[in-house]
Amino acid sequence: MWFRHGAQRVRRCLGIVVTLGTAACAPSPDSSRFSVEYYREHAAERDERLAECANDPGGIGRSSDCRNAREAARIEGVGSLEDLPPLGLPKADDEPHANDDREALR
Repeated sequence: MWFRHGAQRVRRCLGIVVTLGTAACAPSPDSSRFSVEYYREHAAERDERLAECANDPGGIGRSSDCRNAREAARIEGVGSLEDLPPLGLPKADDEPHANDDREALR
């Protein structure tokens, strides 16, 4: 389809205006106040932030600051299973056998 030379220029300008207008109206990315490391070092502030996030899970609870506090709590809590000490369960040889128990009951 052929357009007049002036119409093409108007379409281009309109496209630029719509693109810039949409980008200007987009919400800015949420910047967190504190990092995960900060929340790991400051347990009282982490607990306070977690309480605020739990009180408003749909609003502030989705913010990056709440995610940082939850991650710090996860790390400082149990952490990784790899970091836990052995449970000290008895070995299979140390346990009495089920057949021995039956014979003892007779």
